[in-house]
Amino acid sequence: MIWIEIAADVGFSIVSWGYLAKIFPPGLGVFATVIICWISQVQCLMLIIVNRLCILYADRRQRRKLRIFTAGLVSMISLSTACIWIPAQLQINHTYIWLNHWWDRFEKTIYLLLDLSLNILFIRVVKTRLVDYGLKKYDKVMKFNEYIIFVSIGMDILLLGVTALHNGFVYCQFHPVTYIVKLHIEITMSRLLIKVARSTGINVYNEEKGRMTSDALMTQTLTPTVNMQVHVDTQVFTSRQNDDFEMSSMTHKASVNSLRPSTRG
Repeated sequence: MIWIEIAADVGFSIVSWGYLAKIFPPGLGVFATVIICWISQVQCLMLIIVNRLCILYADRRQRRKLRIFTAGLVSMISLSTACIWIPAQLQINHTYIWLNHWWDRFEKTIYLLLDLSLNILFIRVVKTRLVDYGLKKYDKVMKFNEYIIFVSIGMDILLLGVTALHNGFVYCQFHPVTYIVKLHIEITMSRLLIKVARSTGINVYNEEKGRMTSDALMTQTLTPTVNMQVHVDTQVFTSRQNDDFEMSSMTHKASVNSLRPSTRG
């Protein structure tokens, strides 16, 4: 999907620049190519974000629901945008032009909220399923996402703002820039996840949270060092006869030896 995203950005840039430079004449072919590249941009980027989020879900049904919901929502909005944007660019009538003026802002606002929601969900899942269970090294991922989310949302706001330009096609030049920056953010996040997952060190285990199973979500093999401490409660038994006292002492020593962990050479 990364290469599809890059190819869509390059294709979008070439066609939109050629149209504005009057190299490509206006027509259905040019507008259809632009809208196909735009749909590929949005669909691939959102699925890349969802795939990053699905790493943290162990349940396949949850991963499938999240992918289907995101792909369905993006596809529905993209197809409706294509049905409005192409007739508006061909200037079939004023109704399509007026509708495209408002629908452009509406669909970009939806994508902004969807991007924001997925990133907030990622931060929440990392905190509740990893950091709160003692995997403090993933706190770096959570902090980075909290800061980088402002850059991602800022690019959406920039793209939403340039739709107010008088030329309804000029803002298309900002599409490749916006989505290539977002793609770079996702690649950086993926590299950081891999780097943190493969890092070594002491992970603080919070005993109050119970058993720690979050490491199974990441593809790594951990070999922690476990320090075992055995606390033996001693009891003194008194007896009138020496035989009973010796028997209780032997039983006590046997119980202590059974609690000691065996050492391997």
